[in-house]
Amino acid sequence: MQKDKASEGLAAYVGISAPETPKYLLTNNFLLDYFQQTGENGKRYDFETFAKNGVLYTEDDQNREKLKESFNVFLKRYLGTQVIQEENKKINTKTKHYYFPMTQDMLTESAPTLRHLLFHLQNYDKKFDFTAMREKLAVYVFGGNAGLSQILKILFQEQDGKVKYAERMSYDATNTFWGKLNDSEQTRMRNLGRQLNTDLDTLLTHKYFCKLDFYRRYHYLSVLLTSYVIQYIVRRKSNSAFLLCKGGIQDVRLEGNIHRACYNNYAGIRSLFPDLMQTYYCDAVRKEMGEEEKIKIRTEAGRAYIKEREFNEFAVEVMGRKQRSDNELEFGEIVKAFHLQEGEDKVTVEEFVLRYINLTKSRTGSTLNKMSSVLPTSGKQIGMVYPDNNARQKYFAMSGSLAEFYVRLYLAIKERKYDYLDNFLEFLYDRYRIVIVKSKENERAVKSVKPKLSAFDYSKNKAVFIDTLNNANCLIKLSDSGYVVTLPEEKGGLKLV
Repeated sequence: MQKDKASEGLAAYVGISAPETPKYLLTNNFLLDYFQQTGENGKRYDFETFAKNGVLYTEDDQNREKLKESFNVFLKRYLGTQVIQEENKKINTKTKHYYFPMTQDMLTESAPTLRHLLFHLQNYDKKFDFTAMREKLAVYVFGGNAGLSQILKILFQEQDGKVKYAERMSYDATNTFWGKLNDSEQTRMRNLGRQLNTDLDTLLTHKYFCKLDFYRRYHYLSVLLTSYVIQYIVRRKSNSAFLLCKGGIQDVRLEGNIHRACYNNYAGIRSLFPDLMQTYYCDAVRKEMGEEEKIKIRTEAGRAYIKEREFNEFAVEVMGRKQRSDNELEFGEIVKAFHLQEGEDKVTVEEFVLRYINLTKSRTGSTLNKMSSVLPTSGKQIGMVYPDNNARQKYFAMSGSLAEFYVRLYLAIKERKYDYLDNFLEFLYDRYRIVIVKSKENERAVKSVKPKLSAFDYSKNKAVFIDTLNNANCLIKLSDSGYVVTLPEEKGGLKLV
């Protein structure tokens, strides 16, 4: 239907329709671009299921119910059900059950609201080796039978370890996905896709990740993929966009100018969504209006009309608004938003679109709210956006867990156990546009920061970040001004000459 095409068009242009949460389900959706969904939709793993299949047996009939209850609590914890439900209360657990993919049968798709965004980024890299990446993912996610993983795989009767692969999505589909972007945006997306492939290859093959247990491996994979959702938003914003990050979540040293600057920076990145929506709507309306330079809005008998179509009908067919009886815009709202007088009024396309966005953006479940929520939701999932509640004034910050992840990835990429803190800070900006301190590399970019931050402000932010790294056990102090970053498990091995 036309209304479906209109709604689909906006989501396709932005690349996002709503968040995918928690980060583990985002990863499950990503994996389904590589592997077939072999398990039953809605399959449940519990005591009764394994007992019925003959892989779980107990002779203690007297305490069977207690054993059953304890075993199910154990499964909910170690199969990921508990974590996934806690991080997304809206999941319907009556019809679907979501787990960590300890076996391929446990891969279950959730709503793919990111529209295969991450795979399209990968596929846009002309040197992308899909088959090799698929093999590495299979080993990283489904390989390894140590400890608890071996016990659980016996219960799942998946000892053979055979993996059923999915076919590669066509390159034409990726070209179509990015086809609406201008040349500069396409270049940025291609470069970002190449970077994602490099980072993913490092994570899937380096011992700093591969030698960890399944849960930590899957956590780091989920953090990496979710972080690239944020990277996509930043790179789509502009070539000069960056993330001004507080060095820690909360610290009294980062009040005042730093807090205001970080809040303004976050708001600037988040403005991508209304900007993209405005661009898309303007193009859609111009296509509909043809050669007419202004839109005529006529009011008659308590209704508003555009080109002989009632306003809500126009909103559905052209703007992609969902057609529901409880979703219609009231006549009074329309009159107030567009300052209409009785009879006929004319507005430019740009003015019409801006007023339409302002009219609809505050409504519950609005398209803009859903799209915009991807940034704070993804940031919350990896410990990068705070406060992690519904507060309006948010900012980017480095949690200890996120700092440790980036240290681990940095050292893996550089093939080192240790490196100087200043080199690491330079890497965060060069590769991920993350600004902690002012430097020669980012000096031009940070001129846009409002309010303007002094050298002392940046030094305070660096001091807080040093504390964050130290608390994450990723830092070694060489002198009052010299620091080295390392992995927590390697911290005791540094020997000074």
